[in-house]
Amino acid sequence: TEHAFASSPDDLYWCFRRLQAFEAWQVHGGWISAGGHGLGPGVDERFGFGRTIDPKTVEAETARRAAFRSEFGKLLGNDGFLVLPTVPGAAPLKTSTPEQFQAYRERALHLLCLAGLSGFPQITLPLGSVDGAPFGLSLLGPSGSDVALIGLGRTILDAARKV
Repeated sequence: TEHAFASSPDDLYWCFRRLQAFEAWQVHGGWISAGGHGLGPGVDERFGFGRTIDPKTVEAETARRAAFRSEFGKLLGNDGFLVLPTVPGAAPLKTSTPEQFQAYRERALHLLCLAGLSGFPQITLPLGSVDGAPFGLSLLGPSGSDVALIGLGRTILDAARKV
């Protein structure tokens, strides 16, 4: 069988996107189909994408998600934590185009999908600013590490305040 970590970051991103879109459509599709909700740019398109996901794709992506969760859990063990940027850079400006917002959203989801796919807890630490925009790091821990993750986050924030 193929190992989940043999998948590219794009494969994991698309696994997350397909499952997220399918699940969102299953829950909200009827309401969306009724129309007249004034949803923001890109929202209708994302729900429309969810409507196109077929059951075989859902089955395959669900298996990929389970394999990723298992392998990622083994990598983290009971006490490992992953430190990563929360987002790929400063948030887009209010004046950004819909295409720029979508490109940023996709880059951000490449980082954020790890917690979504694994189901493991993730917290973000606000550590300062870069070019006037907020900057944060995420801590992602193994299943059941919620309290330890918060404790580690407090320790890091306390240390950062002393610098």
